[in-house]
Amino acid sequence: MSSLYTEYKTAKDEVTYLEDLLVKMRSRYFEEKAGIELVKSPATIYSEAEPEGKPAKPNVPLHLALGGVLGLMFGLGLAFFLEYMDTTVKNLDDVERYLGVPVLAVVPKDVGVLHRSSGFNPDAEAYRILRTNIEFNRKTPDANCLSIVSGGAGEGKSTTMVNLAYVCAQGGYNVLLIDADLRRPSLHTHFDVSHATGLTNYLTTDIRLEDVVLRTPVENLFFLPSGLLPADSAGLLNSQRMVDLITEVKSRFDLVLIDSPPILGVSDASVLANLADMTMIVVQHRKLPRHMLMRVKQSVENVGGKVVGVVLNNVDLRSDAQYQYYTSYYTYYSPTNSPNGGSGGKSRRRKIKAETTATALGSSQSVSRLDGDDVF
Repeated sequence: MSSLYTEYKTAKDEVTYLEDLLVKMRSRYFEEKAGIELVKSPATIYSEAEPEGKPAKPNVPLHLALGGVLGLMFGLGLAFFLEYMDTTVKNLDDVERYLGVPVLAVVPKDVGVLHRSSGFNPDAEAYRILRTNIEFNRKTPDANCLSIVSGGAGEGKSTTMVNLAYVCAQGGYNVLLIDADLRRPSLHTHFDVSHATGLTNYLTTDIRLEDVVLRTPVENLFFLPSGLLPADSAGLLNSQRMVDLITEVKSRFDLVLIDSPPILGVSDASVLANLADMTMIVVQHRKLPRHMLMRVKQSVENVGGKVVGVVLNNVDLRSDAQYQYYTSYYTYYSPTNSPNGGSGGKSRRRKIKAETTATALGSSQSVSRLDGDDVF
């Protein structure tokens, strides 16, 4: 029995060995067959590969062009958005649309004090336009008292007032400047005088008006300084003595200009707007928001004042080309641009220079007190 099992086990191992051998033989057969049948050169070379001169990615010119276009579109969109969000006064239409009053003049940026300048000054024409518009906008000839207000500090109110008084005096008006800004007076600095004696002295004592009114170097132009600053400026201005002063100077001068503090925040300007015949608002270009400008007009009207118009001040003509035609003609019609230039133009310029020198010498004299028969 064991011998038969041994024979069976031997035969089975032999069959297993032969089957493994058969598998190996077949595998080698197919490998040999595939090696014979496959092509010896499986790829055909048509040309040799050459390296490119520039990379395929990134495409720098295309990306730069797309970036420039997208940046321009974003910049324009941002500029329009900022302009839309900007609520300041930017042009004449804004003023007239929101206030319903005319723009009396457009004053360019960096205009100095006219009576200190020499030679022909084209900026003076803006104030001559202002003088003409005020003259034609006042209802009656006896409405000759004008208060000048602004919404905030630093809008050029005092400079506008001094230059307006100068061109009015040049036009033959007897003009009185009253510095009623009893918070931070500044008109005296334009004439290099002291404000120790002035309006407050007249309102609190029995001195004569001739003792506080000063004659300036400009012919026909007179100045009443503020005086020492009081504790209650609004109460001092809102007095019968102030009413009597306004009545008196209106009868003695052709034009009375009253400087006042900013109307938003203090009550002094409202009191002066009530006493004056007209009130002019000075607005610095692109500074005061539109709703604040409407508050300025409302503050004047709430006390019974009459807004005669607005001066758009400190306009930058280089960035706001729409205003250039307001001042381009001033230089065009200047004496130096006369069609008869040449030697005639030179002699005219020499004459202007001589007159300017004489004016400067006259202006160097100190401001003097009035005599009894000067204007009164």
